[in-house]
Amino acid sequence: MCGLVMSDWNEAERRVERAQELFEQRKWSEALDELRAATHINPYNSGWHFNIGLTLDEMGRIDEAIEAYREVLSIDPNDVQAMNHLGVDLHRTEKYEQALDVFQTIEGVDSTFEPSYCNRIITYTQLGNHERAEEMFYLARLYKDHCPHCYYNIGCSLFDRELYDKAIYCWQKTLDLDELHPEVHLRIAEAMWNKGDFEQARRHYLSGLRQDPGCLEALLDLGELLCEMGRNEEAGEKFRRAIEMAPDKPDGHYAYARWLLRYAQKEEEAAAAFVKTLRLDPTFSGAHLHLAQVAFRRGELIETRAHLRGEILLRPLETDVLLALANLLMDTGESRAAVACLKRLVQLDRDNPSAWINLAVAQFIRGRYEQGIDAGLMALSCEPENTLAMYNLALAYEQMGRYEEAMHWVRKGLGRDQSDNAFQRLQFRIKVLRMRSRVVRNVRRVLRLSVGP
Repeated sequence: MCGLVMSDWNEAERRVERAQELFEQRKWSEALDELRAATHINPYNSGWHFNIGLTLDEMGRIDEAIEAYREVLSIDPNDVQAMNHLGVDLHRTEKYEQALDVFQTIEGVDSTFEPSYCNRIITYTQLGNHERAEEMFYLARLYKDHCPHCYYNIGCSLFDRELYDKAIYCWQKTLDLDELHPEVHLRIAEAMWNKGDFEQARRHYLSGLRQDPGCLEALLDLGELLCEMGRNEEAGEKFRRAIEMAPDKPDGHYAYARWLLRYAQKEEEAAAAFVKTLRLDPTFSGAHLHLAQVAFRRGELIETRAHLRGEILLRPLETDVLLALANLLMDTGESRAAVACLKRLVQLDRDNPSAWINLAVAQFIRGRYEQGIDAGLMALSCEPENTLAMYNLALAYEQMGRYEEAMHWVRKGLGRDQSDNAFQRLQFRIKVLRMRSRVVRNVRRVLRLSVGP
């Protein structure tokens, strides 16, 4: 009996050694099979369960990796490495509060374990708690002076707060400490782009692509940047290369379709590329909208509405998609659906004056003037000097026969630009209507008096 047990244990050890070889060869699935076979023989070796978690991480099976690390902790509750990997994976699955609990537990077990602070920087950043993110950064420095991950993570916090120069400084520090740290060049490029330094952004995108030539997202972002720089032919080449790199991914086809539409004026080819996008991913946001716009320009109203319905069913969350979708819905007489889109948009982005202005117009079209006025006032709370919102409010009050309030907004608009022809014409029309209204009231008063007792 003892010989049989020893034989089983030897078999388990042999399988673990084989799993290590397969792991180094990046044969994840085969390594996982060997590790599972070993833990079936001996389920109490926490290190083997930890290796299962690492392998599952490499395979992108994060939820299963989380369970593997939990299994480690059921055997050894104080394994800080397992806790750290568990916290990282909880963060990756957007379970931020759970991740923070795990990192806090690590601190209780070993307060000198620097990654527990380092990882909380990015987790607090994701939650928008930048004060705590900075606190974790300085706590981490107590235990490790120079950590490239800490500088990268705090850079992300600074970027989210639009402190681009400080973010770039931190990411440059990351590169000083680890020139091969992933994604840093791409983050610097994004910050440079937001600052308006397009050439520096372009150079960092190229550096990032030299580091990771297969990064589809970076290639597409570089293409968009080149469009903004007016280097349209180069942008088209980048989008074509993205399709060659990943022909089964919809992102490249979508970006190329937009480029064909905007810069190459090749509507037929663009439509075909949008169709290809939807064939690869029927839920890809924006493709139906662009096909609807193409159909609308051709006067194909039935197809336009079909693609609009397709986009609406996807419940898009991108603000630019929602705004364009609402505009086209209004153009096709679907004002009720436009209002629904715009209400969703202002819930997502309450500080977007264009969204509130369009919502006001959509409500006015439906004859809901009070709701439209409320939306117009919200637009002005976002952007107090927005003359288009003032003009629309004046029109709405004019339609309601409330000429004094209409004139108030006309005067506000003319206060911004006395030579504005639209406001001048509206002012003249309201004066005429107000005078006519007074005449009518006076006539009615005289008539009432003449028929009185």
